[in-house]
Amino acid sequence: MSEPSGVLVAEQPHYLPWLDFYEQVARSDTLLVLDNVQWLRRGWQRRTRVALPVGTPLPPPTEPAFQWLTIPLEGAHRDTRLGDLAVEPNQPWPRKHLATLTTLYGRRPYFRAQVLPRLEAFYAEAARERGPGSLLRTLLASQALFHEPLGLSPRVVLASTLGRPVEEKTERLAAYCTRLGHDTYYSAVGSVYLKPGPFRDVGARLLWQNFRYPPYDQGRPGERFVLGLSIVDVLSNVPVDEVRAWLAPKPWGPFAARAPGASS
Repeated sequence: MSEPSGVLVAEQPHYLPWLDFYEQVARSDTLLVLDNVQWLRRGWQRRTRVALPVGTPLPPPTEPAFQWLTIPLEGAHRDTRLGDLAVEPNQPWPRKHLATLTTLYGRRPYFRAQVLPRLEAFYAEAARERGPGSLLRTLLASQALFHEPLGLSPRVVLASTLGRPVEEKTERLAAYCTRLGHDTYYSAVGSVYLKPGPFRDVGARLLWQNFRYPPYDQGRPGERFVLGLSIVDVLSNVPVDEVRAWLAPKPWGPFAARAPGASS
């Protein structure tokens, strides 16, 4: 049997995620989608942050400087597993979301070339989704929408296909490393509950994300930069080649390219 190698990233599915998510994907050999967890009514799974309406001044730093786009659900209960949720078929949310994004970003320099054609195709397909699992399919499609222009091609695995997980969260992720044959787990900063011990026990290392991308022109001269907005905001304002450069590994640290023949 070969020695474990490669990087595992495990994330719940998200709607049109933020750039930090794509930096995790860029580092990963496998993106494990945690579709077997309980959904969170106020979580990020079915909603994304976008800019405030054009012409609206930013509020004070103590208040949110964004608005949410939220996918409506049909018959969702608190204990429903994320992978079983259904989008609401009787609301024209795809048309409304596309119209909102076009209004917000239509005058930004790269929206119509880099973003709009992909959004139009995505929302046309989302409008046809129905029944249990339709939210998951929609979220996965939204995540993958910009993989190709960003130079990403992750192996995507659903956690629900890997059998019954252990209950403790850190041990569960360490077990996924073993199951998928990876020796590194790359965690988002927000996962503060993780402990290195269970990873060491299975011969894996735990790395924490430390990603910083530069502020970019968001079309609000003289106002502060707003972090954590959807990838739609980024690619509406920044040329895709520049964003790809942001996602490239640094020439130092655990993801630096190794010289040919160098030992690991």
